[in-house]
Amino acid sequence: MKKACGVFILILFLLVSAKTSSAQAVEGKRFEFSTSASMWNVKYRWSTETRTVFNVPVRIGFFLFKGLEIEPEVFLTIPEDSDYTGILFLGNLVYNFKASKKAIPFILGGFGIGNGLQEFSIAEDWGESVTALNFGAGIKFLVGSSAALRIEYRFTKYWEAGEYLRTDNNIYVGFSVFF
Repeated sequence: MKKACGVFILILFLLVSAKTSSAQAVEGKRFEFSTSASMWNVKYRWSTETRTVFNVPVRIGFFLFKGLEIEPEVFLTIPEDSDYTGILFLGNLVYNFKASKKAIPFILGGFGIGNGLQEFSIAEDWGESVTALNFGAGIKFLVGSSAALRIEYRFTKYWEAGEYLRTDNNIYVGFSVFF
């Protein structure tokens, strides 16, 4: 886990250091900070029961080339009555399309690692590293010259030690700030 986090941080540093001119989806802006609230449905492979989950991711995007963006994302969960903290890092590759002056549709795909899964604002310790693969699409509606409302759908699958754990279908609603 420590090795994977180190590689992830090194890749981010190299990408940020690279020249990113003409990479922005919003003219003159090379970075995007965003957060969302998500309410999602969870179905486990060993049960017919489903659960509704609420969580808040934080992400910062770096525009690499035209509409292409790398968007690292962090889910951090600290339960009240536990010493266990759940962390899930996702690295998403996003392509932003320019549909009009105010609308920016996008597609994304990504991979993540962590030490637990988030549910009902508590962390579940699975005892091993958890990996995640996600795909999605959405749209950003510009508000002024440096902010946007963000709506997206994501499909995410989780594994632990190569064994499939669960699938999530997420709807995210939030905002982005470009700088």
